[in-house]
Order: sequence, then C-alpha cells, then structure tokens
Amino acid sequence: MRVRGRAPHAWPWHGLLLLVLAAGTFFRLAQLDAQMLIDDEWHAVRMLLGADYATIATHFGLADHSIPLTLAYRWLYLRDALDEWSMHLPLLACGLALLVAAPRLMRELPLPTQAIWCGLLAVSPTLVYFSRTARPYAFLALAGVLAFVAFRRWQAGGRHRGSWALLYAAATVLAGWAHVLALPFLLWPFVHHGVGALLATRDPVRRGPALRQLLALAVLAFAVLGTLAALLLPPLLADWGAMSAKAAVGTPDIGSLYRTLLMQFGLAQAWPAAPLLVLSAWGAWRLWRRDRELVALILGAALAGALLILLLRPAWIQHAPVLVRYAAPMLPWLLLFPAEGLSALVALVSRRAALAAPLAAAALAGLVLAGPLPEWYRVPNQFMEHAAFQFDYDHATNPYWTQLELGPVSPFYRELATRPPASVTLVETPARAVSNYMPDPWLQAIHRQNVKFALASPVCGMGDWDEYRPGPHGPHFRRVLPLGDILSGRERGGDYLVLRRHPWTLPRENFPWPTPWPDIEACARTIEESLGAPVWRDAEILVFRIPPWPPAR
Repeated sequence: MRVRGRAPHAWPWHGLLLLVLAAGTFFRLAQLDAQMLIDDEWHAVRMLLGADYATIATHFGLADHSIPLTLAYRWLYLRDALDEWSMHLPLLACGLALLVAAPRLMRELPLPTQAIWCGLLAVSPTLVYFSRTARPYAFLALAGVLAFVAFRRWQAGGRHRGSWALLYAAATVLAGWAHVLALPFLLWPFVHHGVGALLATRDPVRRGPALRQLLALAVLAFAVLGTLAALLLPPLLADWGAMSAKAAVGTPDIGSLYRTLLMQFGLAQAWPAAPLLVLSAWGAWRLWRRDRELVALILGAALAGALLILLLRPAWIQHAPVLVRYAAPMLPWLLLFPAEGLSALVALVSRRAALAAPLAAAALAGLVLAGPLPEWYRVPNQFMEHAAFQFDYDHATNPYWTQLELGPVSPFYRELATRPPASVTLVETPARAVSNYMPDPWLQAIHRQNVKFALASPVCGMGDWDEYRPGPHGPHFRRVLPLGDILSGRERGGDYLVLRRHPWTLPRENFPWPTPWPDIEACARTIEESLGAPVWRDAEILVFRIPPWPPAR
C-alpha cells in the first residue's frame, strides 16, 4: 500500500527526503569551485581549441571528447566564458536534478522506498563523482531514469503519450550522442517490449493489440534510430579506425568484475557487500511482486548492456571504474533494489512507524562511513577526481596507493603544514593534470595548502610538458594559468611559485614521463628577472615569492 503524504507516520520520511537532498547537494558542491581539471576532462579542451563546430560534431577523436559537451564548451570558449566552473555546471545540474527527478517520477513507489532511494542516490560516491566531473556520466545517469520512466509511461498510453515518447527519444538520443556505449542500455526497452508483443501475437485474443503495439514500437524506433544515425554516422565514418582500434583490447576478469560491483554500491571495503546484496535481492523480489515489468526491464537492460560491452572488450574495460562509468544509465535503477530492501528491513525491525525513518537515516550514514566519502572531503582537497580516489575505493587494491613512490618531499612543504590550512596558495610548474604524473594529491595532504598549476611554455621554452596551449579566447581557467601572465603581473596567481626540478610519475617503470623536461636552470633565470631570487632552494624545488597584485604604488 502506498504511504500517503498526509498519513501520521509520513512526516519522518519527508524529513528524511529533505535531509538526503541537503546531503547530496553538499557532497556535489563542497570544494567544487577549487577542483583541478584532471585526466579525461582535458579531452574536450584540447579538441575545442583546434577544431570548429563541424569538426567537433563529425569526430570522436582519438580520446573520446563527448561531442555535445564539447560543442557546448566551444560555444562558451568563443564567448570568453570557458572556465572550470562553466565546464562543471551542466553535469552538476544533472546530478542535482537526478536527486529530485528519480523519486518524483516514480511516485508509485511507497514513500519510504522513495526516500531511501533518494538517499542512496545522494550518497553514492560514484554518482557524486559523476556530478563533479566535466564528463557526460552524470547526464547518462539522469537520462537512464528519464528514458525508462518515459518509455513505460508511453507504453501505458494516456493523453500525454506523445510527450512521453518525445522525452524518451530526447533522453536516449542525447545520451547516445554524448557516449555511444549508453545505447545498449537505453535501447533495451524496444527489445523488452518487442519480444513481449511478438509472443503475444501467438494468442488470437491478444494478436490485434500486440500488432498495434509492434507498429508503435517500430515507429518510435525508426525516429530514435534515424536521429542517432544522423548524429553518429559522420563521426563513426571519420574515426572508424580509431574506434575499432579501441575494441577487442581490454579483458576483464573475476577480480575486476568484483571490484566493479563494490564501486556500484560505493564501498571501499568488501565486508558490507554481502548484506547489501541480500537487501538488493530482497528488494528486487518485493518489487517483482508489485511490478514485474519494471524489475524485468531493469535487470534485462543491465545484463544485456553489460554483456554487450564486455563482448566488445573496449580499452581499459579490465579496470573497474571503466565499466562503472559505461553503465551509468543503469546505476540509479540498480540502487532502487537495496532501497526497497532497506525500506522493508527498517519497517520490520522498528516497533513504531515513526522510528523507521531514523533507522534508515542511520543505515545511510553507515554506508557513508563505510565508503570513501569521508576521505575525499578533507580541507583542502582539490584532487577528488584523481585516480588515487576514483580508480578503486580501497587503498589496499588501488595501484595508485600500492605502487606509490612519492620520493623525496621538500621540507618546504612540511613547513607549510605549520600554517593554517588553505591559507597559502602555491602555483606549481611544470605540471601535468594526468593522474600518473601528479604527486599533488599526496603533497597536498602534507602541506594542506591551495594549489594552482602554471603553463611553463613559452617561459621555459616550447615543449609538450603543458596540458594545453591557450587560444585567442582563453580558456580563462582559474586553476591553470600561463606562467608568463604571473611574471608580467597580469595575473597574481598565488603566494609562491614552485618550480619543480624533476618530473614525477607513478609507477615510473610503467609510465615514464612522456616528454622532455624543460631546462630548469634556464627557466629559473628567466623567472628571477621578474620575481627576484628564490626564497627556497633544494634538490627538489625552487620557490619564488609572488608579489602582491596589483602592485603597491
């Protein structure tokens, strides 16, 4: 029986909904304005700086840049409005919208299940990460909910049937355009309902409605697939070689699939996995009794989509976070099962109905403590998207911790740790925003100060040691600045400029530094001409004080 909002015991669940919405908003927003762009977030930037709209729309690129996102970023770039915040904002909006849309669209669920489902979405480390990164995964998760709900409502008929068909088509087309591997999941409803309609044609009584259903499915499929073909065929043809070269490359094993399962639940350790799986199975069974079609649709899409991706064997699929990201459209739905199971459990163990919601809140809090979120939000931490945090939630199985060789740490960083946290801003150069070449997450945990990067070219010579080279319209990043702007006084940047004498890689034998290192001594002499002699010098770094800006008269 559905719990009505006016029931005496409904107010604690409404309170829990507000609480988890606040928590989900906090996790998605905290320190976001200070986050560094890392790893795949740079794919779009590199593409838009050297390509026009037509080129972006007709190429996936060697490194997939997500066509619609890059087009939007190109539009901002040409208007001098591209920075870290504008890149993060669309995905942040999708992540927040998911928390509101999912329980709202599934109002047929009991209120306790809605509230707990929203809670699991709010504190899911994976969904939090999706909302904080300038990649399309937060949109794919939202599109998965919108597409399945819209398809079900379209199938059910009614006077808004056309609007639901349009919503399904829009969500599926945009998601497939943003990331083509979302399509095995989002197109599954055609298979699910098509097979059911075909089987129904064998019954003379149901044959007429089944044939009409097949015709409607064919019309909608033609519209969706035709639009997808218009958007995806040009880049597929243009980059077929690059795309095919990334297939039949990765091979997952049982261990990586197990780590994928843990990441789906947002767990750093294995011990909570068993009770969560039991709750999920119980919840799926309870939902099956009320709505078999929904459970069959979710499980069918998840299994068929994952199986197809595993058969394609795309590059890096042997690493758990890759399959988790590709399966983003299904993650919110898979969390519905433990939400239903936990709803039943708290109802079973609480003697009074008013205690069920607090028990559910305690369980959600326990999940947060058992996961990686508490570690992510130390102050400051500008590197939450680094592989040290996102490759694997357990340090014992994360190679960025098990293979860590931080090497000598300058005493300058340890001296900074004696000052109040986040009271100093360091500008580090040369620096690359690629996890394998970034010691900064570990260094920041030592010195506890703010960090920016400076582009060493052309001050330190011309080379490929920088993440990108600004174009005529910027981008105007606040955390990655041209070194020349700091030296000329056009940009203060921070309190200290740290010139790194040596490159850093992890692990060194597998990921050697990819480009020649600049002549640091020559670079230091150029910097001295503007900033004066270094205030710190050792075997690892040279440190220059950046004068106040604007300069005092």
